[in-house]
Amino acid sequence: MKNSTPVTQGSTIYDVAERAGVSITTVSRYLNNPEKVNPETGKKVQEAINQLAYIPHGNTGTKASRRVGRIGVLTPFFPAPSFVQRLQGMTPVFRQYHCEMVIYTVESLEQLQEYLRSVSILKRFDGLVIMAMRVGDEEVQRILQSGLEVVLIEQHHSQLSSVEADNVRGGALAAEHFLEKGLFPCGFIGQATALPFSLEPSSLRWRGYQETLSKAGRPTAERHVRLGDVSVEDGTRMALDLLGNPDRPRAVFAMCDLQAIGAMKAARKLGLRVPEDVAILGFDDIETAEYMELSTVSQSLTESGRLAAELLVARIREPGRPHQSIQLKVAVVPRATT
Repeated sequence: MKNSTPVTQGSTIYDVAERAGVSITTVSRYLNNPEKVNPETGKKVQEAINQLAYIPHGNTGTKASRRVGRIGVLTPFFPAPSFVQRLQGMTPVFRQYHCEMVIYTVESLEQLQEYLRSVSILKRFDGLVIMAMRVGDEEVQRILQSGLEVVLIEQHHSQLSSVEADNVRGGALAAEHFLEKGLFPCGFIGQATALPFSLEPSSLRWRGYQETLSKAGRPTAERHVRLGDVSVEDGTRMALDLLGNPDRPRAVFAMCDLQAIGAMKAARKLGLRVPEDVAILGFDDIETAEYMELSTVSQSLTESGRLAAELLVARIREPGRPHQSIQLKVAVVPRATT
C-alpha cells in the first residue's frame, strides 16, 4: 500500500477492541471523543490500551512516516444497524492490508464540512470512506485537490468511486411482492425528515413503491401513510396509529427494518396476527431481521462495506485506476411476516 509498510509487531486498534471486549467503533470513539463513551466501557478500553502498550496514532505524523496504513470512515452519528454491518464488511479487508480504521461520527452539516476541510483528514490518512452522507461538488473538488483517495457509500459522484443500492427498485420490489400475494390495500411507514447532511432513501423507496402500485391500479392512500423517525420506538408509534383504525391496510412496507420491527410490536399489542391480519415488510436485511423472521428487501449491507473497502485499497495501491461505481442488486427476502 502506498506510503505504508505491513508490520508484524505492535498492537493495533483491533487488538485493543478484542482485549476490551468491545467493537473497534467503540475504541475509535473513546480515542476521539471519550466523553461519549460509557465510563465503565472507557475504563475497559483504557486498561486494554495500557496492557497492550498500544500507542494511538491519532493524526500525528505524515503518511510516509507511519508504518500502518490508516483509513478514516465518516458516518452519521446515530448507530443504525445498517451502518454497523457495513463496518463489519470493511474490517476484514482493511485488516488484510494492515490498515487501521478510524471512525468519525458526524452530527451536523457543519461538522461534516469541517472534517472535509481539515488538513488532519485530507492529508494524514491513506484513504477515506464516506458513508450515507451528502457530499457536494465543492467538497469533492477539495478532496481531489488533496490527493486523498475516497469511496462513497449510498451516494454517487462521477469523480469518485462509490457503492450504492437501487432504492427506487427496492421500493418497486416491495410493491410487487404485495401485489403477487394479493395483499392490499398497502400502507407505508417512512422517514419524515432526513438529517440535513444525510441522504434520503425513504423518499426514493416510497417513489418506487407508489409508482408500481399505481401502475397496478392499487396506489397507497394518504390515510395509509405515516412518516416519523428511523427507530423501533417511532415505528411502533406510527404502526399503532395506522393499524389501530378499522380501515387499516392489509400490508405495510416500512422504509427500514427498525421501523418494520416496530410495526411488528404494534401488531402484537393490537392483537393482530402477522401475516394473517397484516403483512409487514422492511428494508435493509439487518442481522436482527433474520432472527425475527422479518420479510425484508436486502441491499447486501456487509457486501457493500466489503466492496467499498476493496475499491479504496485498490485506488490507494494503484492511484491511476479508473473510478468505479457499483450498484448492488436489491432483492426481497421473504420470511414469516409476509
